Amino acid sequence: MGLVVTALLFSCGPSKPISAAQSNQSTPLSGITLSAKDVTNGSLLLLQIESHKLDPPVRDMRLTFQQRHYPLYPHPVAPTDNYFGLIPIPFRTAPGPATLVLSWTNTAGTHRRAIPFRIVAGTYKTDELKVASSRVNPNKKNTERAQKEARKIKRIYAEGSVDRLWQSDFQLPMSSDITSPFGNKRVFNGKLKSFHNGVDFRARTPSPVFAANSGIVKLAENLFYSGNAVVIDHGTGIFSIYAHLSRIDVTPGQHIEKGQRLGLTGATGRVSGPHLHWGVKVNGIAVNPMQLIKVLSPLLPPSR
Repeated sequence: MGLVVTALLFSCGPSKPISAAQSNQSTPLSGITLSAKDVTNGSLLLLQIESHKLDPPVRDMRLTFQQRHYPLYPHPVAPTDNYFGLIPIPFRTAPGPATLVLSWTNTAGTHRRAIPFRIVAGTYKTDELKVASSRVNPNKKNTERAQKEARKIKRIYAEGSVDRLWQSDFQLPMSSDITSPFGNKRVFNGKLKSFHNGVDFRARTPSPVFAANSGIVKLAENLFYSGNAVVIDHGTGIFSIYAHLSRIDVTPGQHIEKGQRLGLTGATGRVSGPHLHWGVKVNGIAVNPMQLIKVLSPLLPPSR
């Protein structure tokens, strides 16, 4: 566990300078695997590391992208010297070449590997939605309420568990048609307000909503924009969000198993009709939930 603790502790601090003599970026990326060389903005990258191929003993591994440090975690099923990192690509990231940087220390000194990939623009569309005017132009009281709720949720994301609370692959929260995919522009009552940071499932009548994976409920309450909502901490920086519910069947602090019922779909909050909004955030950044399922699937065998 020593390397893991060290990697997590050092992932949040400033990087030590690496001299030209120590850096060795031209060496082939043996033992380092990236889930894709081309990734759409708003998607998740998975980095897998076989540390025994980095000239062990390896310590103080650090992963950096755009001057932000990301934790490394023990691989769930591979040997003990294998690790993985999750790198969310923010929706508003400009397309073009990009680089992850992995650094570590061993008996030969400090090493650094540049891991190149490319960010490509997603083919996102526009949703024209008609909702109650009070949800588009809220009064002072509701504006302050929404701001307070946003600060609370931001703290929840910042205080997530570093332990992996999920034990198998992620699954859809319900079986239904998707009416609005991730990334679409959201135009409410003729005004562009946001991009869609999740996916919407059709639910004309109240239908059960199930947890996408195991974790701990961090929020279960009514929010101004999201209506009745549930937020689950899955560990390793992953949170899932279930919004616009007509009923909530769980409470904060409750441990949730994958597939456990969370509540019923509805039309609460800022909506144009009944549906389920399902979102995922990784390290506080919204990513496409459908793409996350595919990216994480190689880490674990599928559920029975």
